Amino acid sequence: MARPIFSLSKLAGGPQAALPVLMYHRVLPEVDPLQEGLHLARTMDMQFATLARCFKVLPLDEAIDLLAEGRLPPRAVSITFDDGYRDNHDIALPLLQRHGLTATFYVSSGFLNGGTMFHDVMVETIRHAPTGQLDLGLADTQPFEISDIRSRLAALACLVRQVKYLDASHRAELSERLLAALGAKAPQHLMMDDDQVRTLTRAGMSLGGHTTRHLILARLDDAKAWEEIRSNADTLSTLTGHAITSFAYPNGKPGTDYGPQHVEMVQRAGFANAVSTHSGVGTRTASRFEMPRFVLNETSVAGVLMRMLRMTAYPIGA
Repeated sequence: MARPIFSLSKLAGGPQAALPVLMYHRVLPEVDPLQEGLHLARTMDMQFATLARCFKVLPLDEAIDLLAEGRLPPRAVSITFDDGYRDNHDIALPLLQRHGLTATFYVSSGFLNGGTMFHDVMVETIRHAPTGQLDLGLADTQPFEISDIRSRLAALACLVRQVKYLDASHRAELSERLLAALGAKAPQHLMMDDDQVRTLTRAGMSLGGHTTRHLILARLDDAKAWEEIRSNADTLSTLTGHAITSFAYPNGKPGTDYGPQHVEMVQRAGFANAVSTHSGVGTRTASRFEMPRFVLNETSVAGVLMRMLRMTAYPIGA
């Protein structure tokens, strides 16, 4: 039987309701040719205006509790941001405040106060690579031919896929080597500092755990995975003076990036819920420690509304 296009009942609230959880990362003031998938401020402004007008945006902790109790209000939705980028504070926070919305920000605490995530090192390495062959010395990887924007995008996509799953020490060594090679062209101040994180919480936003160094848990032994989860929660709790109740698995694909043992660790660390990157909407019977999310990329009001409706055809836990 074919899957229905959408189900209005999933947005009607009550015991049969589903919870859409939106996933954002960065927000840019203008288009970056190497990162066209990132949200622009004007698009996010439109999306937030539409959500404020047509939906009921709830704090994630509250929404998950209401979902489990069968008391989710009609058209409920929650908003999340991953990683801890400075533009979340500088651009996203004012937009949320303009529209009277709240969000949960999942922060990898090891990059606060001047750190750089490996993805951004890759972006700037490709951006500034001279025309010709680029060889980063990765095993089983041929040099890339770098010339126009298309070749740079192809090289970046391939490198990110490979470097993401390197063991932690190798990935850190590569990032440090590339940062040194970039010199003055290295990315600066991309991540939040302590005060900006505190500003989010003072503004009524929620803070969530995202491991200390954004390492893929399935690539770590259990002791290191536990330390990544626990130390991140301790750091953020100390920084803000608040308990950290929600967690986002780095990269977030169930069975690939984390497993059942990591779900158990998150529970043992004291979190009340957790989110993955499994695309769908959570139902009453979905695991509160593996709530699905999806990215809202639409650039028109009609597109946003249709996307929200279409996602109700992908309930998790139903």
